Amino acid sequence: MNIVLIQAIISGVLLGLMYALASLGLTIIWGIIEVVNFAQADFLMLGMFTAYWLNYLLGLDPLLTLPIAFCATFLVGIIIQHFCINRVLDAPVLTQVGVTFAFLLIIRHLALVLWGPDSRSVTTWYSSESFRVGSVLINYPMLFSSVLAAIATILLTLFLKYTDVGIALRAVSQDRTAAQLCGVNVKKMYTLAFALGVGITGLTGGLFSTMLYITPEVGAVFGLLMFTIVVLGGFRSMLGTFVGGLIVGIVESISALYLTPGMKDIPVFILFLIILIIKPSGLFGE
Repeated sequence: MNIVLIQAIISGVLLGLMYALASLGLTIIWGIIEVVNFAQADFLMLGMFTAYWLNYLLGLDPLLTLPIAFCATFLVGIIIQHFCINRVLDAPVLTQVGVTFAFLLIIRHLALVLWGPDSRSVTTWYSSESFRVGSVLINYPMLFSSVLAAIATILLTLFLKYTDVGIALRAVSQDRTAAQLCGVNVKKMYTLAFALGVGITGLTGGLFSTMLYITPEVGAVFGLLMFTIVVLGGFRSMLGTFVGGLIVGIVESISALYLTPGMKDIPVFILFLIILIIKPSGLFGE
């Protein structure tokens, strides 16, 4: 196989791990609360700026700021869920969409006012370093970030599967009435689910800060990809989101070899349409 193609596939897998982690937050919010959060990708932008400012002001490595990025977006998620989302849970879907889209505009334009439209970047000792495996080169920022994304995905899965809180969250997702009859505080689970979902995406923003330019508009780049990944895998399926992230990462990386940067996402959406025509519920949807 062509070395360049192998390089693209490996890079696609590493990129897909980060795409999957960012999209898992969206899956959790929809799966438990059944609210489509259009502002999800802008929490990724907040995570990127958190990493940038902690690096710029305090000299912290962006990978060491991940817990702070998670906690900051987690707290913002608690506030938004408690004071706004809870009030529209029983409202028509268009009302819920309007509320989350309003938060998208608020977060994005507030970032523009505070930090301006200029792009920023984080520079570390490993920014220009690469790891060689045979003839394949993998740059350290992508390697470190993807490994941490894989670890975060595993920890999230273990949390949801084996802890009491995680089991309660899954119970609410499967049957909220039965969960409530068993003593689960559904409203608290809703708040936790929303905060956890945006916190995970904010943490992923810290990972992407080592690789990409940071602007208030960066959420627009990720928003459509995140929704594509979640729908492709099946809206409620974490496994589907993980697989969808890998598929999108690989297809995007291979497309970049043959297409201009502005067209590299076209094969992703063509594949997305083909899969949904064959299986409208997504790869792992029920």
